Amino acid sequence: MNKNNQNWFTEIDYLRAIAIIAVLIIHTTDDTLGVKQLTGLTFSLMYIEELVRFAVPMFVFVSGFVLYNKYKLELPMKDFYKKRFMVILIPYLIFSVIYYVVNSHLGLLPTITLDLLITSIFNFDAAGHFWYIKMILTFYIFYPAIIAYYEIIKENFKRHTLPALFSSILIMYFLGSFIPSFGFALDTPFKYLIYFIFGIYINDNYKQVCQSLERLSLKKVILISVLIISLPFFSMFLCVDPRCNTQFSQSIPYYYQLTLISTHILHICVFMLCLYLILLFKPRIPVLQRTGEYSYGIYLVHAIFHNFLIIDVFPKFSILPMNLLYYIILFPVMLVASYYIVKLMLTNNLTTYIITGKLYSYRH
Repeated sequence: MNKNNQNWFTEIDYLRAIAIIAVLIIHTTDDTLGVKQLTGLTFSLMYIEELVRFAVPMFVFVSGFVLYNKYKLELPMKDFYKKRFMVILIPYLIFSVIYYVVNSHLGLLPTITLDLLITSIFNFDAAGHFWYIKMILTFYIFYPAIIAYYEIIKENFKRHTLPALFSSILIMYFLGSFIPSFGFALDTPFKYLIYFIFGIYINDNYKQVCQSLERLSLKKVILISVLIISLPFFSMFLCVDPRCNTQFSQSIPYYYQLTLISTHILHICVFMLCLYLILLFKPRIPVLQRTGEYSYGIYLVHAIFHNFLIIDVFPKFSILPMNLLYYIILFPVMLVASYYIVKLMLTNNLTTYIITGKLYSYRH
């Protein structure tokens, strides 16, 4: 267990780095949507996309972990909401304007008007990935209620807290999949609640969890790895069918309900394997740790490079989504350009405020 200081775990930076890299892979492979045919390339890319869909759940898991690490039972409401909302809302508002201007120039959004800009900000749709910001703000708003629920379950179930938490939420998911009036259970952000609470649980039991992971046998590590590799082959038909006009998933009874289980197992196995490897190897990779530190900034800026490349650059060189070169170029350019833009912004007070909502700069 590594700590930079009394209140921070360096493992979290590495988990954030893994998550943001996975996000950029998703936003790269997601462009197979325009291919509309099932080839070896598109199948492989959609498998990779399904494999790394742990990205957003991992960010939600980390958010639950970090918030509970700082704000437990004695929750200073005013301080909590002020800090949380400043850190998220200031960058969001600024980048909403930036994205609206850029995407309007690229033809992805209507011509700029003040009314449309304000509407876009309130709807979180100036950029496609801003739905995550709306979701995380919802978790912040309801954080006191989530903590109260967690503490009630913890008090009543003690050693069985984790299965009690998971089973109660999974029941809601299943009700949502069968009964229309419970459909909210499968809507964002409720469907990610299980990962947020899992992060709270892991922080609350971090020492014991680390000890258990460090004692994992090779056989169990191999089993977890096999599950991670194999489960995406089942759930990926949710991606394949609508993109390629196939009907594989319809031939499997209760396919959607089964994927509810398989994807949660997949994501949690990924979380645990990543944490296990970080604890085992205790990496000291500055660029990877900084990628984790910069993850929110990278998340904010990366789609600007994505949109410019696929709309302004690639067509001029006939680089199309059915070609492997499209993906080989797109991912590293997005990652490297976003990383260095954020790094540069963090050396100046004003640009640091734009990307973090905090009035200070720091240098590496």
